[in-house]
Amino acid sequence: MGSRRGYAVLRRFAALAVVCVFLVSAGVAIDHSVQAAGKTLSLIIDAQADRADEAEIIAAYLREIGVEAEVRIWEWSALRERALEGERQIWLSDWGSAYFDPFDLVIPKLATADRGNYSGYSNPELDELLTLVQMTADQEQRKEAYFKAQRIIYDDAPWIFGYMLKETEAARVEITDWQPSMDSRINLHDVGITRGDTIVVGMRADKILTLDPGAYRDRDTETVIRNIFDGLVTRTWDGEVVPEIAESWTVPSGDVYIFKIREGVKFHNGEPLDADDVVFTFRRILEDGAIAGQSSPRKGLLGPLEKVEKVDQYTVKFTLANPFPIFPQALVHFQIVPKDYIEEVGDLEFAAKPVGAGPFKFKEGRLDDQIVLERFDEYYGGSPEIPPVGAAPARQVIFRMMPEPTVRVAALKAGEVHIIQQVPPDLASALAADRNIQVKNVDGTRVYIVEMNCRKPPFDDVRVRRALNYAVDWDAILTSIYGGNGIRLASAFLPSGFGFDPSLEPYPYDPEQAKALLREAGYSVR
Repeated sequence: MGSRRGYAVLRRFAALAVVCVFLVSAGVAIDHSVQAAGKTLSLIIDAQADRADEAEIIAAYLREIGVEAEVRIWEWSALRERALEGERQIWLSDWGSAYFDPFDLVIPKLATADRGNYSGYSNPELDELLTLVQMTADQEQRKEAYFKAQRIIYDDAPWIFGYMLKETEAARVEITDWQPSMDSRINLHDVGITRGDTIVVGMRADKILTLDPGAYRDRDTETVIRNIFDGLVTRTWDGEVVPEIAESWTVPSGDVYIFKIREGVKFHNGEPLDADDVVFTFRRILEDGAIAGQSSPRKGLLGPLEKVEKVDQYTVKFTLANPFPIFPQALVHFQIVPKDYIEEVGDLEFAAKPVGAGPFKFKEGRLDDQIVLERFDEYYGGSPEIPPVGAAPARQVIFRMMPEPTVRVAALKAGEVHIIQQVPPDLASALAADRNIQVKNVDGTRVYIVEMNCRKPPFDDVRVRRALNYAVDWDAILTSIYGGNGIRLASAFLPSGFGFDPSLEPYPYDPEQAKALLREAGYSVR
């Protein structure tokens, strides 16, 4: 799980002021009328600094209906630990989906005791549906189960359902064949530059985690890694899975996939890539302690994969415990590593000096500064489904860590970088007016929500959880803070994902309904 980088402090306060004006103009009066009889609901809303503005506004909405609400700022690692232990009441969080399927969003976040279920929410009927979608290859059956799951989640309201933001990126006009990806990846194999031969990317991160494809669970890390390494399959910018190192694949039964590997693919050290490397790559993920004594954090992304076997030099068989129709989507996130090189130098040296089979090879760099890559001239060409095929147009690419949005924007305008990630909406409009800059966006694959501790009062009462969903005007927040760059969510499901029910409308802003539910639950209201 990752977090979106926030705005500067001054912009936060400015945005908050705008929303306050919006609230008053919309008739949300700030008064101190007498409360109805009952106990007062008191809450501390926890948030990271990058969403402090939202937290303050949400608190203001809750105070309007008689809830005593304060905001407290945390570092995510500390907040996550407290939330997992059941020690927090309510907190802002987000979760990204690696698939265009709810498998790695709804299941980890809302299945009982799953890895991302910090709220402690549990519903046996939902668990049964989420088990079903992992066990059947029948897409109609899966879709029906997902539709039912959405209705359960909506009615149970384990979160204050928030929004999805569009991913906005920008580039200099001299950059060609560039398109933001829904999964935030920047694929520089396809990108050209009309002046010079080096492309510099301003990353939204302050560091990446590793250069070992088996040892991370982070989108920014993946952006760099997937320019050094290729996988059996890849994904187009809009989510279609296409062959990459694999030439083709067949599915003789719902729990067996057979991949034919493209011949002539070389690693950066000149060694040929074949079935032994593919088997080694996946065994390294599946087996506990296989990476320098540590287990891969990526194992869960493989779903029910049980066994990987070599059939012949260029054929590999994957056996699953049960049908898993999104298995090709899963393989997008696994890059092939060189068996002989890793066995020779060890996992730690491999992470320090990685060797892949992707369009660029590692030259130098530090994880918390910048990573410099050089074009691999003997590259096999990449997926034939995604032109251009062949060696990359750019001779060199540099991924530079630039976590502050205003710094990234200034560097882009000055020509110090050529592509930047995650442009805030208030800065995007100004960039779009610059004739030297191109700004593009695409639907994102991350949900932004407010989680509630469903294990303890007051949020073990569904009436309270529903009340808070009615109490927050997300449309006003998205308009005032994000420039209308977000899409409201009615549940944990993303519009870009399989099984999304477009007929399920988000909770409307209805403070009177919120107050009625709180009264019913025994709380005083304004």
